[in-house]
Amino acid sequence: MQLLASLLARCIQPQQIVRIVILLLWASLPSLVLAESVAPTTNFTAKTKPAETQPAESRSAESPVEEPSESAPAPLMTPETVGSPDRHFPQEEPSFLERRSKSAIPLQAVFDEGFGLKSLDDQFQLRIRTLTQIDGKVFTPGDQEPARSGIYIPRFRIYFEGQLTDMFEYELSLQRSVEGTFDVLDANVNFVQSEAFQVRVGRALVPYSYAWYDHLEQYYITPERGLFALNYGLARQAGVFAHGKVLEKQLGYAVGATFGQLSGLADTNTTRDGVGYLNAKPFLHSERFSWLRFLNVGGSLAIGQQAYESAPLPLRTSIQTSENDEAAQAASAILLEYKEGVVAKGERVQGALHAALYSGPVSIEAECYAARFGMAAHSGGPVVGVPIFGYDVTLASFLTGERIEKRETVAPLRPITRSGTGHGAVEVFGRYSNLKLGQQVFSADLANPNDWTNNAGITDIGFNWYLNRYVRMTFDWQHSMFASPVLLNKEKDLRSKTDDLFWIRCQLYF
Repeated sequence: MQLLASLLARCIQPQQIVRIVILLLWASLPSLVLAESVAPTTNFTAKTKPAETQPAESRSAESPVEEPSESAPAPLMTPETVGSPDRHFPQEEPSFLERRSKSAIPLQAVFDEGFGLKSLDDQFQLRIRTLTQIDGKVFTPGDQEPARSGIYIPRFRIYFEGQLTDMFEYELSLQRSVEGTFDVLDANVNFVQSEAFQVRVGRALVPYSYAWYDHLEQYYITPERGLFALNYGLARQAGVFAHGKVLEKQLGYAVGATFGQLSGLADTNTTRDGVGYLNAKPFLHSERFSWLRFLNVGGSLAIGQQAYESAPLPLRTSIQTSENDEAAQAASAILLEYKEGVVAKGERVQGALHAALYSGPVSIEAECYAARFGMAAHSGGPVVGVPIFGYDVTLASFLTGERIEKRETVAPLRPITRSGTGHGAVEVFGRYSNLKLGQQVFSADLANPNDWTNNAGITDIGFNWYLNRYVRMTFDWQHSMFASPVLLNKEKDLRSKTDDLFWIRCQLYF
C-alpha cells in the first residue's frame, strides 16, 4: 500500500489534482442547473409521508387528497412548466416560413426542356434554357484568307422566359455570337388577350420569312439558313407586333412596326418598317388528307426606309452575323463585298412566299424571295435600287422511325444511354440555295466585278445525329458555286468559281 501511494504521489502532482477537480465540476454543471430548475415542482413532503398513511382527522377538508390515476397523463415538460412560476423563458423567434408574406406563392421545380419554376396552378412560370453550338470548319482550298479552317462558336445563348398569369408572357435572352460580344438577343413582353389576338412589345423575331419566323436556329435541318435569309433576313428588331392564330389554328398571322436596322442592336433609323406575315394550314383538321395536315403555305412582306446611311455587310455563305469583325470574316467564305464608302440608303421592300410539309419522317421546306434595296456608291451620292432574288429548297427524312409535325426538339425513339442499347436518331438532308443580285451592283460601282460575283448557289448534303433530345451532331458538306470567280486570297491573287466547306456542328440545347 505504501508503495502504491508513493507511485500515485509521484505521478499526480497537486496542480493536476486541482485541474481534474475543476474539470469534473465544469462537466457536472449542466446537471446541477437542470436539477435546480426541476426541484421546485417536486413535493418532497408527500414523498416522506404519503397521504394514505396520515390519519383521517389530520386531513384538511379544503385540501382533499386526489387518488392517483393510471390513465392520467404525465404533465408535459415545457418552458412554461419547468422551474418556478416566477421564472420566464424567452419566446422562440418565428421562422422565415412563419414570417412569410401572405401574398407569397409556393413554387415547384421542374425539368423538361430546361429548368423551370412554376406555381401549383401554372399561372406563374420561369423557364431557364441554354443553347450552345460549336462548329468545326475545314475550307477547301485551304489557303483562303480571311476565311480560315478552325473551331468557332456561332451561338451561345441563355433564355429566361415564362409568364405572370395567363395574360402576360415575358422573354429575355442573351447571346454570345461568333464576334465574341455578349448582348441582348430578345427582350419583350407579350400581352395575351386570347390565342387569336396578342401584342408583343420589345426586341423580338421580326415576322418576315418562314426561315426566320417559324422556328429557331436550334431546330434547323441544315446548320444555317439559305443564302437570301442568311444575308437579308430581318432577324430580331425592337418593335410592336400583333399576332395570333384564328380559324381553329388553321391561319397564323403577324403584323408590326420595327426600327428597320439591318445590322447591330442600336436604333439608328428614324423611320419604322412595316412587316406582315401569314401562314395557313388548310388541311390541319382533314381526315381525308391526313398526310397533308401539317402542310404550311403563306408569305411575308416588309417595307421600309433607310433614313440614315448605313454600311452594308459582305454577303457570306455559311454564317449570319450583325458585324464585320475578324472572327466573322474568318468563319465564312465571302461571295460579294461592297466597296469602301458604299452605303445603304433610301427605300427598301422585300417579300417572300413559302411552303413546308411535315409528314411522318419527311420534312420539305421551300421559300422564294424578291427584294429591292436602295444603295449609293458614297455618302450623299445618288440612290440606286438593286433588285435581289433568291430561293432555297430543303428535303430531309428520318431513317430511324421518328415522326414529326413541325421543326422542334427531336426525342429519339432509342436514345444513347450508358447501357449502350440505343443509337439515337438519324436524319439525312439535302438543300439547294440560290442568290442573285441585279447587274446594278456592278454598273453603279458598288462592288468590283473582277473580285466578286452577283450570282451564287450552294448545296448542302449531310445528316443530323440526335444522340438524345438534348445533344445533336450535324455533318454537312457545303459546296458553293459562283457565276464568276470569287477572290479567296488577295495576297496570293487566288480566285475560284467553287468553294467547299466540310462542317461539323455539336449542339447542346435544353
